[in-house]
Amino acid sequence: MNQLQLYINDQLVDLNDDTPIALTFQINNLAEVQNQQGNTSNQFKLPLTQRNRMILGFPDDIAFTTAAPYKQYPAKLVQDGLEIIPYGVAELNNIEQDNANITVLSGNVDFFDAIDGKFYDMGDSASQWSGYGKNLLWKPYDHTWNVHNVATSQTKTDGWIWPVVDYGLISNSDYATPINVRYQRPGFFIKTAIDLLLKSAGYKGSGSLLQDQLYPKLICQFANDSFDHGTDVQNNVTYKSITVQTGQNVTRSHPTTANNIGSIPFAVIISDTSHYYDAAHNGYFVSEITSVTASVAFGISLSATNPSRSHDYSSKIAIQIRLYDNINVNINAGQVLVDTIVDYADRGDQTTITLKNLTVSYDQVLQPGQGIRITYEFLGYTGGTFTLYSGATFSIQNKAQGVQYGQQIQCERIFPDISQKDLLKDILQKFGIICQTNNADRTIHFNSLRDIVNNIPAAKDWTTKCIDQGKQVSFKLGNYAQANNMKYKDDDGVQPKGFADSQISVSDTTLPASADLFQSQFAATLNRPFYGGSISQILKKDPKSDENDFSLSTQPRILIDQKFNLMSIGKSVTFSDGNMSNNVVVNDWISIPYFYKPDGEFNLCFGDMPSVNNKKIPGLKTMYYPELEKVLKQTKKVIRYIMLTPRDILELNLMIPVYLQQDNAYYYINKIDAWRKAQPCKVELVRIS
Repeated sequence: MNQLQLYINDQLVDLNDDTPIALTFQINNLAEVQNQQGNTSNQFKLPLTQRNRMILGFPDDIAFTTAAPYKQYPAKLVQDGLEIIPYGVAELNNIEQDNANITVLSGNVDFFDAIDGKFYDMGDSASQWSGYGKNLLWKPYDHTWNVHNVATSQTKTDGWIWPVVDYGLISNSDYATPINVRYQRPGFFIKTAIDLLLKSAGYKGSGSLLQDQLYPKLICQFANDSFDHGTDVQNNVTYKSITVQTGQNVTRSHPTTANNIGSIPFAVIISDTSHYYDAAHNGYFVSEITSVTASVAFGISLSATNPSRSHDYSSKIAIQIRLYDNINVNINAGQVLVDTIVDYADRGDQTTITLKNLTVSYDQVLQPGQGIRITYEFLGYTGGTFTLYSGATFSIQNKAQGVQYGQQIQCERIFPDISQKDLLKDILQKFGIICQTNNADRTIHFNSLRDIVNNIPAAKDWTTKCIDQGKQVSFKLGNYAQANNMKYKDDDGVQPKGFADSQISVSDTTLPASADLFQSQFAATLNRPFYGGSISQILKKDPKSDENDFSLSTQPRILIDQKFNLMSIGKSVTFSDGNMSNNVVVNDWISIPYFYKPDGEFNLCFGDMPSVNNKKIPGLKTMYYPELEKVLKQTKKVIRYIMLTPRDILELNLMIPVYLQQDNAYYYINKIDAWRKAQPCKVELVRIS
């Protein structure tokens, strides 16, 4: 029996009698640890029978081709009744004469393709990565930036957290000084982010990574150069924005000194989808913190009974943008934010001064209940009369990009502007993880080379499957060098540069002197003194500036969460926003995350670092890379020809090593190349014992 069947879109396709479909299986090439690999077939030809044309979406017909060729097709490959690839995808590469060139992918390939979108796409209802708004998995983590949430998040171990991190505005001398939460920023637990990443792709995770003690403590701490809203919020430009106009000329006179201030009525509503304009009070008032640009565009004329041409004695009119604390505040009591003054003394030889196309605008953050009105105010001597021409326009533009204190935060914006795949790869590299995708039960297994070595007692014996067609032995693996650098990003605020880096050394003088093994998406972080010994410092405020703006550029940061009990030292921390009535005092647990510190439990440096007891805190290389170092010290990559049955392929688990009696050695399966039934295939093996 030698029956090969290919299903595309759950339909059996017609195959050529001589169609060779050769499969390659791989999860992680030890010669290229910075990347994950997947299973793939060779490119093979499908005959364009009428059945295949229909299944593929008529790709050979320019006029009638559907959208199908622009997407991946669900695919299943069956050999002798065994589903060798139960959940794969097929890609149409091109049409050649009467055939379609097809490639079938499975394993890690499908998973990594499914998480290729950026983190910021997860908050974009117009993006394919959020299912066009049907899969907004991050939305439940939206929360308000306020004192309460900062203080109560200190004990959190998943989702978002506001740990105590110095961005340059926490006192260096008096730790009892209240911490102003306006100058704090949130973090987000990496484990929660990866759980959401897996869920968005329809997978779940398992394996030794999930049992690691360090993994659930990792936090991506905000270090972006701007604190922005999510894409949906930014794109909703009409929300809380208005445009209103005067429907006719507005004329006011000032014969006496009384009643020199009034509001301009705007009776014509051009746009106000959020119903924020109050026509009865001639103003725009908000119910939540809102950052806006208010502007008024108008034409105006001014005449006066007072003929003085002296600016000291003339009549004047000011058109103003005023701020009001609530809708009931007297018109005279509003704060003038900005104005334009027309002076009758500037009329020249005319009896009336007329100005057109005037514009005045102002940026303002409005607190709940506050509002803006457009007002006029007669200044100088009495006797003035002005006319504001019909069509004068008052507009409010909601500035939805930057987050203002008191507003909702979209947590995907805590992360740097990278893809989900980039974050996952970064974490896999830190922990030396190899991932294997089980498409059947939609599970991603996160395991290490150590797990594979520990599986030696369960190794598969392929001794009798090994065909005596010779072997190739190589003493080099990929592009390794004598010194293989494991690096973090450089940040100008972190000195000395490279203190968190390390390298894997290979004693082989035939190799190049050095090469970068990988570089993290994150930079290292320094500490400064505080309760509990120290806290992380990510300097965003320029110490040379008197302003409290976050003006310094920094690289992304990853930290280790540490809970510290203030009761152990009899101290407390006060969180404030500048309004004492909102203060929250915490006298038990606070979060003081770190990257590395001598008294820390863990160490995110790649190399070992000093501890308080004159020992070393193991770095990531020591913790997670000793097995790879051992493999590289005396590399032996062997290529053998193995006769594997469909059952072998069906039950293949690349986390289980194989044993060959011919070499008396255990091997990691680096790659199974071009497998076909009843034919020996080339297998790359890396000796692990």
